Amino acid sequence: GTNNMPDCSNMCHESSGVALSQTLGIGKGSVKLEDFDKAEVVMVIGQNPGTNHPRMLSALEKCKRNGGKIISINPLAEAGLIRFKDPQSPVGIIKGTSLTDIHLQVKINQDVALLKLILKKLAKLDSETNSVFDHDFISKYTHGYDQFIKEIAAYTEEELLNTCGVPEEEILKTVTLLAQKSKIIICWAMGLTQHKNGVDNIKECVNLLLLKGS
Repeated sequence: GTNNMPDCSNMCHESSGVALSQTLGIGKGSVKLEDFDKAEVVMVIGQNPGTNHPRMLSALEKCKRNGGKIISINPLAEAGLIRFKDPQSPVGIIKGTSLTDIHLQVKINQDVALLKLILKKLAKLDSETNSVFDHDFISKYTHGYDQFIKEIAAYTEEELLNTCGVPEEEILKTVTLLAQKSKIIICWAMGLTQHKNGVDNIKECVNLLLLKGS
């Protein structure tokens, strides 16, 4: 009976809640701040921490110091992720920290195509080695794996590559990194949620995390 929403999550992250509820059974994030310290890879998708939530940059910088790698997926090469200058550190002010290891400059709202291409390449590697996906985790905690493999087989790599607009060499770097790691965090914001296909964007992120047992 009111024209007001109860909080910003209904506008900003309603698609996150729907996608996570349908896939994981809980509509909230599953990562604690401390998990960034232990992460081997953090994927920052559709968000600009340096501009919009700079406190996150400290967590990413700590992840880097601990040996973690950062992949940013964004139509913009966001300045804060490229070189973070910590105002609380003299060295940080002078030199700054290069945060992003791989930047995938995706076409606007072609994240699903990009993630499908990454997953397709990972699946191909896994079919050859059986060591890329966490098959114990998949068989114990997930369903629909065979259907998923069948679905991505229907796409060609050329089709997905042309759609997402990212150079293939950058995608190959990403695939090589993700194939070797299992402690992966994906964080996203309005760049994924505020599209008509926002739910599908987030479900593709969940697919990647489940396949890796992350």
